Amino acid sequence: MLRILFGSIFLFTLGCASARMSDHESDRLFQAGHYVEAATHLKEGLKKEGENGKDLLLFLLDIGLSLHSAGEYEESNRFFLQADKIAEIKDYTSLATEGATLLTSDNIKSYKGEDFEKVLINTYLAMNYALLGDRENALVEARRVNSKLHLMVTEGQRKYKQNAFARYLSAILYEDEYNYNDAYVDYKNTWALMPQFPGLGRDLWRCAWQLRMPDEMERWDQAFSLTEEDHVEAKKLGPRSSQGEIIVLYENGIAPIKKPNPQFSALPKFYPRSNTVYQARVEVNGETKGFTSLLDDVEETAIRDLDEKYGGLIAKKVAGIVAKEAVAYGVEKQTNSPILGLLTRAVFYLSDQADVRSWNLLPRDFQVLRVGVAAGTYSVKLFPIGSEILLEKIIQVEAGKKVFVNFRYMP
Repeated sequence: MLRILFGSIFLFTLGCASARMSDHESDRLFQAGHYVEAATHLKEGLKKEGENGKDLLLFLLDIGLSLHSAGEYEESNRFFLQADKIAEIKDYTSLATEGATLLTSDNIKSYKGEDFEKVLINTYLAMNYALLGDRENALVEARRVNSKLHLMVTEGQRKYKQNAFARYLSAILYEDEYNYNDAYVDYKNTWALMPQFPGLGRDLWRCAWQLRMPDEMERWDQAFSLTEEDHVEAKKLGPRSSQGEIIVLYENGIAPIKKPNPQFSALPKFYPRSNTVYQARVEVNGETKGFTSLLDDVEETAIRDLDEKYGGLIAKKVAGIVAKEAVAYGVEKQTNSPILGLLTRAVFYLSDQADVRSWNLLPRDFQVLRVGVAAGTYSVKLFPIGSEILLEKIIQVEAGKKVFVNFRYMP
């Protein structure tokens, strides 16, 4: 009997191990900037995981992100769309499996994703479509970001707020289609979320000018202390402008990592990872054009959202303790053996481990810089401040059009 019980502990511990979180080679390749190789390695893990693997979502997410970073946007979307479909399924864990987690651990369940991770799937889809020049689908996904957040607030009773990065991205996309009404709405939504974001005053004033709303133009003049020079710069972007625009999307650093909570080791807690870079300088054809600015702090969101869920997590753990004690008491009574009752408790509590799975390769935050340029071919270089790494891409800009370019920095 002792052999069986301790064997059960060993086998369950093996079963709880996460194949994705144990795959350090893919992480190493990604960190070194070998994004295609990282995706290839992750695909091998996905094959081993199978269609019903408990880490299926994690593999899809990191493959999609690796391909995105490699510039393979269409293939990246293929994996993100699969991930989005899986993350949308609310009840694919069986009742038997759900009940078993009261006696064991959440690690035996298929990973469904944290709420903020589900939202970021659509963020990446929106970016991919924008980078491909597919404005229509980019707008669909940008709207879905805030639609998901709205449902989490209204149906899930979460204390979430709208995503400023998605709002700003959709505003840019609307403006690129000369839909100034909707662009204006989303710029104002961005202003409500991130009122100090650089350049936002010009964006709001420009839309008000295009919509012939002098009162609103005056409003933004006063709110942002805009000058005549600001007006001139704002007017340079428009349907008949000879100037185009480069939209630099910067994914900075690495998101926090989950570890057991020191106050309750059976529950997870997000911990920040080392991120020494908080901004990047952008050069276009060798000339400094500005610095990226933060629009979405993934690290802060991850930590806050998990902390807000602690009440429900603790309640489930308490229910689990009651269930474990009931089963152990039953074993003790049926066998008339206090030792077997004690060993049953040991099996249950040793197997109750924190679920530390998460989307491992996410950036710490998302940043943006907009650069107005004449039509032509440009070298765009990004210098993460505090790092010696230099990132460069070549892009083509058309008059009156916006071109998206993305960069990723890993510490």
